[in-house]
Amino acid sequence: MRKNPRPEMLRYRLISPEVQLDEKRSTEVSLSDFLAKRATRVALEATEALEALEEMTAALVKAKRIEQGQAKGLVKALAEREKQGSTGIGQGCAIPHCSLDGLNKTVMMIARSENGIDFNCVTGEKVRVFVLVVYPPHLDQERRAVLGRIVHLCRNTNWLRFLKAARTTREINDLVSEYDNEG
Repeated sequence: MRKNPRPEMLRYRLISPEVQLDEKRSTEVSLSDFLAKRATRVALEATEALEALEEMTAALVKAKRIEQGQAKGLVKALAEREKQGSTGIGQGCAIPHCSLDGLNKTVMMIARSENGIDFNCVTGEKVRVFVLVVYPPHLDQERRAVLGRIVHLCRNTNWLRFLKAARTTREINDLVSEYDNEG
């Protein structure tokens, strides 16, 4: 008889069943390679979920990681993904993610909300840390590895504590690099 996965993994699978985490592969992924550093936001102005998705998408456009013409489609795809089930995974974190046609490389950004945003999280808590991931439809293994690595990152209570205390985008970006270096 097969044992149930660890409780934290089970919770994520219930929220996002299409992601089957490959722990070995996810630890080989360097999140810094995908991080859109210029898109990092220390304090989102948004107070609602859709506004947060729009603001993060605008940050990716401004950082030139997606085209302006892709923005509306990206917000729509992210909102549709949230309707399937919240990407809020607990501990005040959400990992909004979707594929985007015309994208050549997986892109990730981090944003924080000082007061938290109701993101329909299964735990009922507001989300203060967003790790948004957009990937080309054809890079399924990379998508799984990146999302798996982010789940591990968001489960690291020390990392989250430092992230929530960070005052600048550089501090947030440096925390991702430090996490990558720790393995």
